Amino acid sequence: MSESVDRILTTWSIDGTGPLTRGITEASTSGWLDPDAAHWSIEAFLPIETQTLVEYLVHRGTNRSELDANQMQRFEHAVTAISELVATKTSQYQAQFSDAYHAVDPDSDCKTPIDLQCETIADKSEQLMSLCDDILVDAGYKKLTQDDIEKCVGVASHWGVPMTANFGLFRQLAVYARGDVIGRRCKRRIRNLYRMEMVDVAIYQRLVVLFQLSEDHEHGEMLSAGQFHLRIFKNIPKQDVDMLLPGTQVRLSKLDRVKVIAPSLGGWLLSLQKISRFVLVTLALAAYYSTALVIGLVLAAIGYCVKSFFSYFQTKNRYLLDLTRNLYFQKLDTNAGAAFQIIQQAGRQSTDEAVLAFYALATESEPISRRRLRRKCERLIREAIDVEIDFRVDRALNRLLELGLVRMPADDKVQLADPGEAS
Repeated sequence: MSESVDRILTTWSIDGTGPLTRGITEASTSGWLDPDAAHWSIEAFLPIETQTLVEYLVHRGTNRSELDANQMQRFEHAVTAISELVATKTSQYQAQFSDAYHAVDPDSDCKTPIDLQCETIADKSEQLMSLCDDILVDAGYKKLTQDDIEKCVGVASHWGVPMTANFGLFRQLAVYARGDVIGRRCKRRIRNLYRMEMVDVAIYQRLVVLFQLSEDHEHGEMLSAGQFHLRIFKNIPKQDVDMLLPGTQVRLSKLDRVKVIAPSLGGWLLSLQKISRFVLVTLALAAYYSTALVIGLVLAAIGYCVKSFFSYFQTKNRYLLDLTRNLYFQKLDTNAGAAFQIIQQAGRQSTDEAVLAFYALATESEPISRRRLRRKCERLIREAIDVEIDFRVDRALNRLLELGLVRMPADDKVQLADPGEAS
């Protein structure tokens, strides 16, 4: 009997992929993301590790005879050169970020002289925002517009919390997203007798929020003006982006307000109806008893008002608990840790782009146009992992040109440089 129970718990789950214990916890937080999740939009992001990409290209070049032994050796040398170049760029990003961030780091335990504080914060914050923009673009992120962010305010997915936002609180605010895919989460519906079921939901696999406040914020989270904050999240529904911003407040829906007011109002009216039966009798009594009745009605009304007041805050606290629980599971890193994570992502993206472009050129005997190179790289990724991408051919060629691995003979066409020409 126990073996049967163990087998059920370890093999069954809500979505049929098991196990049960993992399925229920993930369903209530970040949900499932299938390996072959459908993409809602075509992005520049290459969702593949560099080592995996290189292994795939080597395997492809060997099995399909796309590269001979000399070409394969040259490809491997090119991968090494590209990796070294990107590693140098990554180190530069890290040094630039560390130099600019220490003065506005919310987690720093070091002190800045008072005479330098105002000037340092003003200069470094602008520099940081520009640097982070470069890093995130290199990493394949897309910056959300102000309209995109404001559309999320006041609405929420089935798993989110409706919020109101004060954008005047921010001196600087930027939100970047990557991985626009369809995930899966748990939901209960009336038509399904409130049983747990999996539904599709549009999400961002990665979301980065950068902000700096114009004034101190002390409600719920202590944040000082002037400090530069970075936060990175995973698997965020598109409609719930506003939940990640500081200074937001829970917004109760009309239905929630009715749930708070209706029980108290109904109870008070029911009590009033019962008491009214004795009004005629009470009026015949002495003035003392009439006064006592009026006082009783007033106290009852006050009691129901107090009950409604606490019900209102109980509902808000329930929403805040849901918000805290969701963010606990979906926040990946903050501040300096988040920055170094996106720097590594930028390095991986840059390496993948250059390696892919080199392989595409290595399998061509004649110079090809940028457009054809772009299409070929997109086809290679589609055949490798079944994902449509928008390959950034110019960025990849710039790195290959910097290493002297390619040349452009004429008519804006590209081909590999001769082995002796490579730097």
